[in-house]
Amino acid sequence: MLTQSKLIIIYIGCFLGVVLQLSCKKLVSIPPPKNTLTTVQVFSSLSQAESAMAGIYTRMINGENNSAPPLAGTNVWSAGALRLLAGLSSGELYNSGGPLQANYYAFSSNKLTAINNSSTALIIWKGAYITIYGANSIIEGVAASTSLREDDRKRLTGEAKFLRAFAYFYLTNLFGDVPLALTVDFHKTVNLPRAPQAEVYKLIIDDLKEAQTSMSPEYTTSLGERIRPNKWAATALLARAYLFTEDYDNAVINATALINEQGLYQLETDLNTTFKSNSLEAIWQLKPGGTSSILKNATPEGQISLPSPRYTGYADFYLSGHLMGAFEPGDKRRVDWVDSTIYTGGSGSANFYPTKYQIGQSNSAFGQPGEYYMMLRLAEIFLIRAEAIARGNQGNLSTAIDDLNAIRHRAGLEHLPNTLNKEQVIAAVEQERQVELFAEWGHRWLDLKRTNRASVVLKTIPVKLPWEGDYQLLYPIPVEEIRDDYFLTQNPGYF
Repeated sequence: MLTQSKLIIIYIGCFLGVVLQLSCKKLVSIPPPKNTLTTVQVFSSLSQAESAMAGIYTRMINGENNSAPPLAGTNVWSAGALRLLAGLSSGELYNSGGPLQANYYAFSSNKLTAINNSSTALIIWKGAYITIYGANSIIEGVAASTSLREDDRKRLTGEAKFLRAFAYFYLTNLFGDVPLALTVDFHKTVNLPRAPQAEVYKLIIDDLKEAQTSMSPEYTTSLGERIRPNKWAATALLARAYLFTEDYDNAVINATALINEQGLYQLETDLNTTFKSNSLEAIWQLKPGGTSSILKNATPEGQISLPSPRYTGYADFYLSGHLMGAFEPGDKRRVDWVDSTIYTGGSGSANFYPTKYQIGQSNSAFGQPGEYYMMLRLAEIFLIRAEAIARGNQGNLSTAIDDLNAIRHRAGLEHLPNTLNKEQVIAAVEQERQVELFAEWGHRWLDLKRTNRASVVLKTIPVKLPWEGDYQLLYPIPVEEIRDDYFLTQNPGYF
């Protein structure tokens, strides 16, 4: 994979800059060396290793060299771009420009081609692989170091493997079979073929199991803030990976272990505090830099999602009627997590937008407490356990119904009866996941695909008709990646 091999060099150059200067001035693509192996920096101190790790998180929320904060919600894979594209694909979001915004309309209408999707899909592909190469460089740098203490060595390696698993989870769910790059040695990664999804999931689960046993259960590394993943973040993602691979028993075991950590995690009773930086529901968050003159103390997603002015202005993306119709009467999530602008754009009706993040263009400010970007949160874990119990034929559905009712109680809805059967519980899980996790990390898109409900549901949305075919459930591999890697093949259906 030539493009990926370039990314190795890009990342190592930035990595060395982080270690030596704590900065990386420019993302420059250079040819790989022809006669020497790409090597990693051997850490001579814990502070060097921690600086390199912090650099990964900085890129995940701000983009390369902090150059993208104003637009990070659309062009940084882990700061909002993924939830945006998957939200358009699932029909929970729509782009206000319609066909005039061709790159986004292709996702809204599920009319992707290898050409019209290439540059947009590359945001996810390239960004996730940069995260993976950053993780690999830390894994190899820690292994080569002779000066780090054993406990620091284990923790840093576990944290890097968690990040690698996190990036691969989304790559394989969006693109299917993907290359497994497990080193920064470009001689071993150039022209990699696609690995079967089963192999990708094996790596994800193996990495998360190691991270789970290597990382601290506390947030001491980040001084109490939940901006560095810990053992419980690995547990949360492991529960999700087991659910997606239909290993329901292990999904229940891991979800239960996390839910039982009530001294550290609780569902927030007030929906408006759920996404705050001090939320007890947060398992892992990213902290924006707070130095952008445009972003200020907002998250990239808040910057993109909220109109300016808040109630009269224009936004590029809105919540769809399909999603708005899914809320039950009296659902507090419809009240607290959704708002509208009177700017109609010629549609003749108000446009709705998500307000899970409440700081945006119109109210961001320097020197004020900011919001952090939610990566993993407790509500999903309740829903994972409920679904895994129902699908796993464990017999007793009462815990699954209790989990659903914990989510519904906070939303101000009536409790579901304990008389629900298996099929009714599964349907209730789908409903709660749709209205609880909307506009978050593409949950709806991934859920529709893994439960084989995508074509049935999406064919009821007019903008997606005529339905081009189920091949659209995987995004096309970016054409420049295929051009530069002769072992890399396109997903079926794309030409």
